[in-house]
Amino acid sequence: MINIFKKTILLQIFIFISLITFTIIEESLLPFQEVPSDFNIIEGIVFLFIIVLLPFMWYFLYKLKPIGKKLFIFYLILGAISYFIISDYSYVVTSLTPFLEFGENALILLDGIILAFLFFTDVKENFK
Repeated sequence: MINIFKKTILLQIFIFISLITFTIIEESLLPFQEVPSDFNIIEGIVFLFIIVLLPFMWYFLYKLKPIGKKLFIFYLILGAISYFIISDYSYVVTSLTPFLEFGENALILLDGIILAFLFFTDVKENFK
């Protein structure tokens, strides 16, 4: 069970890095129209905090440290809050948009799987 949990974390890391790569490719190579954004400083700070938190959270979860579970719960709460405070922005659809949407949905699904592992399986015993 622990092996599956660790592979789930590695899959989440792989998908996250793939999304960043696809986003860079989309921004630099594919033609797009600039869309004005209402991105303010609070949204930027929350986004930056989540990006800084992720490597630590993944490391501690992978190593089965108790702080990993706490960081994961904090990450979920912060993600839920950021969903409501980050302004709704529009974007232009490119050929990579379906892959980016799939990746975002896969990350959310993996968050749920990790949450289930942490609270409803034998893995929870390793975080005490």
